[in-house]
Amino acid sequence: MKIKNIKTIAYFLQLFFHEIINSIKVYFMYLKILKLLFRAFLLLIPFISYTQIYEYKNGYWLINGSFKQKKLYSINGIFSFKKPNRIDSIIDLKNGFCIPPFGDAHTHNLDGSWRLKEMVQEYLKEGVFYVQILGNHGSNTENTRKILQQMNTLEATYANGILTSTYGHGFYPYEPMAMGIYAPILQIKYADSIKKSRIVENNAYYFLDSKEDVDKKWSLIAKYKPDHIKICLIDAENYVTKRKLEKVDDNGLSPEVAQYVVKKAHNEGLRVFAHVETANDAKLCAKIGVDVLAHMPGYSWNGKPETKEKYCLKTQDIKFLKQKKIEIIPTFNLDYTSDYDENGTETKHSNESEIMFQYKKELLQNLYKEGVNIALGTDLYGRTLKPEIESLIQNKVFTNQQLINILCTKTPQNIFPKRKIGLIQEGYESSFLLLSNNPYIDINAIKNIQLKVKNGRIIQ
Repeated sequence: MKIKNIKTIAYFLQLFFHEIINSIKVYFMYLKILKLLFRAFLLLIPFISYTQIYEYKNGYWLINGSFKQKKLYSINGIFSFKKPNRIDSIIDLKNGFCIPPFGDAHTHNLDGSWRLKEMVQEYLKEGVFYVQILGNHGSNTENTRKILQQMNTLEATYANGILTSTYGHGFYPYEPMAMGIYAPILQIKYADSIKKSRIVENNAYYFLDSKEDVDKKWSLIAKYKPDHIKICLIDAENYVTKRKLEKVDDNGLSPEVAQYVVKKAHNEGLRVFAHVETANDAKLCAKIGVDVLAHMPGYSWNGKPETKEKYCLKTQDIKFLKQKKIEIIPTFNLDYTSDYDENGTETKHSNESEIMFQYKKELLQNLYKEGVNIALGTDLYGRTLKPEIESLIQNKVFTNQQLINILCTKTPQNIFPKRKIGLIQEGYESSFLLLSNNPYIDINAIKNIQLKVKNGRIIQ
């Protein structure tokens, strides 16, 4: 019995020490893993972003329509009016005036890598942080987005192609450019060859002559993941007659197709921007639910009295646009009152130009007064927002306060409507421009930017 008890005790002692040894092995194994993890953490420390908290002092901030001197804070790229427990850096604004950054709501720039970085620098120099492309090659967008993300300064949204009818606006200028034909006089000379070409169809433009075309090509339109949809209407009430003529660049979608596109786009959460020419085009857009007019109707009016009624909006039309909550990018700077002969020689008509700009000035003032949201864009390839701003200032279209409101608030919010930008408020993105003078007093102060800050980060 004693021998059996001794053996039993020995057996249990053996099991006990075996478990202890296993536990020690497991402990050292976990310890080794912890050491490896700790070493990895040490290696990663330089790459871990440390949330910077900034205090901005001695600045006059545009808050609720007036400039107020106070301290503001940026916490993880967001404005705060409350002093945080920790401040990493204090930035002295030296009694400068702080306004939200600008946006360009209608351009065709940033379409591929050609002069991409140069255009970004030009925009930033002028204080533009947000850009909306309303026509481009969809095939270029993915790579362009990557480059912009790497630069981490300018932000852009893309239409990735223009929706039009066969030979309609959008076919020019993209197809001639794809063929290497740039000069207008050469485009006229080789018009027949251009009409036969389809190099960038379903890329820079889409021909949609029926609802069936829309359904057939919608997957191609969605292929490049557009941020918004751009359609063309050019005197749409006369679509049938104009379509039969097949005159290049002189047509757009039919009213029925345009309405169908708007419905499909909205079902997928995409806003629709429309190129318009006439007053009836604008009213049609309001009826079918277009979100934004890419031009003011009559932007291309030649200033001649006999055509004014066709292109120009009346007071009741403005009220209708307001009722339908449609926004407008006027492209005020564009002037189509000149004539060109077959050699491309320009003949200017200064009287018609003056009449045209006076009409556009009065229309914009009435639109603003009625409460229609206005956003700014130049629509000049290779140019920034500057020509549009200069033209509005030169023609004294808005008061300084109104222009700043459109430039700093309405335009950025048109480009990114779901983001908290365009205002200096609690919880909004801490992006701003520092000016040396008050732009309400001197609008030219916006041309002298002392400091650019985007989401709390100073842009050099």
